[in-house]
Amino acid sequence: MKHALHEVVRSAVGVGLGVGMVVTLSACSGDDDDAPAPSPTFTQSCSALVGRAVPGGTVTTAEFVAATAGTVTASSFPDHCLARGAMNARTGIDNKPYALGFELRLPVTWNSRFYYQGGSGVDGTLFVATGAYPAGGNTRNALLDGYAVVTTDSGHRAETGVANGSYLFAVDPQARLEYGDQQVPQVTAAAKQLINNFYGKAPDKSYFVGCSNGGRQAMIAAQRYPTLFDGIVAAAPGFRLTQAAVQGSVYQTQLLATIAPTGADGRPDISQSLTDTDLKSISNRILQSCDALDGATDGIVSKLSACQPDPAAWACTAGQTTDCLTPAKAAVVKQIFAGAKTSTGAQIYERWSFDPGIADAGAWRTWFLGSRSPNNALLSIFAGELSHIYTSPPTVTPDLYGYSLTANVDAEYAKTRATTPIYTVSAESFTNAESPNLDAFKARGGKLLMFNGTADPAFSFPDIEAYYRKVQARYGSDNAAESARLFAVPGMAHCSGGSYGTDQFDAFGALVKWVEQGAAPDTMTATARAAAGAPWPGRTRPLCSYPKEAIYKGTGSIESAASFECRAPS
Repeated sequence: MKHALHEVVRSAVGVGLGVGMVVTLSACSGDDDDAPAPSPTFTQSCSALVGRAVPGGTVTTAEFVAATAGTVTASSFPDHCLARGAMNARTGIDNKPYALGFELRLPVTWNSRFYYQGGSGVDGTLFVATGAYPAGGNTRNALLDGYAVVTTDSGHRAETGVANGSYLFAVDPQARLEYGDQQVPQVTAAAKQLINNFYGKAPDKSYFVGCSNGGRQAMIAAQRYPTLFDGIVAAAPGFRLTQAAVQGSVYQTQLLATIAPTGADGRPDISQSLTDTDLKSISNRILQSCDALDGATDGIVSKLSACQPDPAAWACTAGQTTDCLTPAKAAVVKQIFAGAKTSTGAQIYERWSFDPGIADAGAWRTWFLGSRSPNNALLSIFAGELSHIYTSPPTVTPDLYGYSLTANVDAEYAKTRATTPIYTVSAESFTNAESPNLDAFKARGGKLLMFNGTADPAFSFPDIEAYYRKVQARYGSDNAAESARLFAVPGMAHCSGGSYGTDQFDAFGALVKWVEQGAAPDTMTATARAAAGAPWPGRTRPLCSYPKEAIYKGTGSIESAASFECRAPS
């Protein structure tokens, strides 16, 4: 994958270390075999980073890493310097050690640009800083394409050998804050300082790219640290993660429990709340209601604005045995699609898109239900987050399923906005990125590209849609689009995948062109992949800048994006 930088740049490598070496670099040629061999000066400069001070810490290790051999893939390396360090080392209130760790990879062939790779889950591991590109089917990464790349553990490491070890860090209030938003400016400052030291110049352009929790961090960067990055990709962002956690754990678990059989342990077996036949029926009913709305009966629901079926109508009528649900199941499904609410009916989390991809193995079956109880993804992830990280005071428990079955929805939601003498900042404040105020980001010319799959079972597209409407309300639609754009990806699951969609597209390349060439992305062309489960591999579709949707022109192959055009809802 080549990414919008085809000019030749020159960089003084190692000037800050007294080396004074100059190398001619080809930013994104893709000809990795033609890259210059590292000189002894480069390797010496790399080793010399050990012990170098950064704000609040030091570089602890640094070594030259040779390019990976063989076919280039999305996890390949070019020749580069790998530096790791830590900041803010301390002992928490739980008497455990904490530090804000980072990994920075500095390529021999540097394109004078910086790439902050966002995290995932609740972090707690030092991710390999390849500079993973967003969406599916990538065959390259940012490091291969010449970017200096940084990652972080967000100030904690997951504990092993103990129940829910990924979440125990949240007993410490400072660890919560570093996980929430404080890691972004601190890691950026350390990375940019080392880049300047090593190459003898600051990056010409800086980018933040993340999906899921990394997408949340991306939106935090735009809203709270607007001067740090020129361009940001926020993919499937958990920007209202506290509300999503309420939805995905206590609210949804208790709903599904009402239609679940009793398991061997005496508790509701929510893996059997909806059968695979039920899920297929839901998918079929969505297709029957909405597939043709975009002008093409093709298995993809593109005209989301008009897709508003009533799940109550999916209940079996007298004598009906296929493509229907029991009345009890239909009622629960309707409540799930409507989004989490308090006991008084106040909306907690947004509704969900009606997308046939909910029947995918990687969607509701994996995330909502599981293959046995309790092993669904939302229960293990969101219940751990809500109980330990997002509520004050936290509920530390090895039994996340029991917590989700019995916790009071209203009380837990209130605790996401609460503070205590120990936890003086609410989770909603340190975690969420809900502000439509992009004044400073716009003023510095920053560009924010957001996208979300409409079959994403973790984060609802209507939720990010509601956010973008607030941005439009603040600035006006045209003015908002100068700095921030949103794309729905029909059929795509969480971050990538989805057998009802087209999940391979170059979002980062579109961002770079926007930032560096002024070419705002009105559309992106997406391709379906067999590896994602698509029955139509090679099919292409235009992804449209919100609020436009892909509509069939009436002629031409439904396998080609050229047969579709982006139109405003009507």
